[in-house]
Amino acid sequence: MEFAIATVEFWESVGFNTDNWRKSTDGKYALVHLEYAKVLVDIDNDNIQIYRTNDPAFKELLSSELWSTIDEGDIDG
Repeated sequence: MEFAIATVEFWESVGFNTDNWRKSTDGKYALVHLEYAKVLVDIDNDNIQIYRTNDPAFKELLSSELWSTIDEGDIDG
C-alpha cells in the first residue's frame, strides 16, 4: 500500500476535502492513500511525497513529533 503526503493547502487547491484525513500535529500536512490521490491529481508532482507502508522512512515520519502525539494516559509513572 502506498500513501501520499502533501500540504492541506495543496490537497484542497486541487479539490479534495481533507476534513477527515490524518493530518500532522500542526495541521499543515495531510496523508491519503495514493490511489485516492490519483483521482484528482497527477502524482508526479513536487508537492507530493509518496511512501510505501513498509518504508522505514515512512514509519519514522509517522512516529515523529510532527505526526504523532503522546497521550498522557499512555505514560507510565
